[in-house]
Amino acid sequence: MTSEQDINKVSLEVDGKIYDGWKSVVISSGIDQICRSFAVEITDNFPGNLEKFTRLRSGQSVVVKIGTDTVCTGYITSTPISYDAKSVTVQVQGKSKTVDLVDCCSPWAAIASSKEHTDTSNSDSWKDVDPGKNSVQTVSVSKKVSVSWHNQSTQKIIADLCAPYGITVKCQSDIGNKYTNFTVNPGETVVESISRLLVKDNLIVTDDAFGNLVITEPGKAGDCEDALVTGENVLSASANFDVSKIYSTYAVVGQHKGSDLDFGKQASQDKGIAIDQNVDRYRLLVIKDTGQSSVGMTKSRADFERSYRSAQFSESTHTIQGWRQSSKKLWEINKIVRLIDNILGFSSKKSQLIKQLSYNLSPSGTTCSITTIPPEGYSRGESNKNPKSQTEQKSSSSGSWADVK
Repeated sequence: MTSEQDINKVSLEVDGKIYDGWKSVVISSGIDQICRSFAVEITDNFPGNLEKFTRLRSGQSVVVKIGTDTVCTGYITSTPISYDAKSVTVQVQGKSKTVDLVDCCSPWAAIASSKEHTDTSNSDSWKDVDPGKNSVQTVSVSKKVSVSWHNQSTQKIIADLCAPYGITVKCQSDIGNKYTNFTVNPGETVVESISRLLVKDNLIVTDDAFGNLVITEPGKAGDCEDALVTGENVLSASANFDVSKIYSTYAVVGQHKGSDLDFGKQASQDKGIAIDQNVDRYRLLVIKDTGQSSVGMTKSRADFERSYRSAQFSESTHTIQGWRQSSKKLWEINKIVRLIDNILGFSSKKSQLIKQLSYNLSPSGTTCSITTIPPEGYSRGESNKNPKSQTEQKSSSSGSWADVK
């Protein structure tokens, strides 16, 4: 029988060797961040014997596990060492494979188009890590480098952007049959390119435990078995209830390429307006939509901004004892959890989306900090899934800005 200590033992696998026995641990992930991170630390009395830990070097591939559960696959990014007269402290910090998408630029626009590259998604050093349990679509990549993409699907372009860094793209969402033209801007990182591609889709882009890039929707990971209940499993909680980023009116403006039948104001004055009836006083936010727009897109973007900013008001963080639910499964991001907290005002068994979480080990024991938000804050909206036809756009674009006032 596996003991509680064994199933929560944090280990690092580097070059086939296992490192464990850490005195403090922080492992963080979130649906709003494209790469998860970890920091582990061990302290020994001076002069001590930390030789095996000091062999770890920045840049090495690493797999982080809690018990037998893989929680991060990536690289060691730094190995700080410090000491004083009494002790030596060794820390190992690292991030998911997707860190290269955050830090690095796409080579597509910088490499000659005649040059070929190999699809590294099946030949990287972690090929045996992912047990293949995911029933999601793995997006294939192109075989030749291109400066830009013409009439290509969004997920295909993202897969091409990630391929040079050995990142596989897992698509858990129906992006639809949307084809687009895209060119990488000089100097922009890969994640900035991806953000430009998906800014109109209101999708969640994050990573998984195996270092893959995941395109998904809120709550796709399912429901939690346990609830967060004040007076039962919650040790502490906090919420800001900040209204500084909430507005009464959201106006998104944009434009799209005209044609013989679609020109002038109809092409250059796309606009979408969303009203938040819960805001008492007049507060206007105008957002400029980039790239090719439409009335449907601007309306969807306005609706999303209203929903997301309103949801942020109800964001809260609860700290509980332990890292696992009663079923022994780890708490995970992008799952729906019931929240019962009379002190913070969540008293109706409200279902919340786990936005961020952090596994923590300290002298106080193992705790898990869970940040939640209403799932409707990430709702894509029907107008985004089913863009209006050109005829409908013309009819809508003739409307006035009366709703703004």
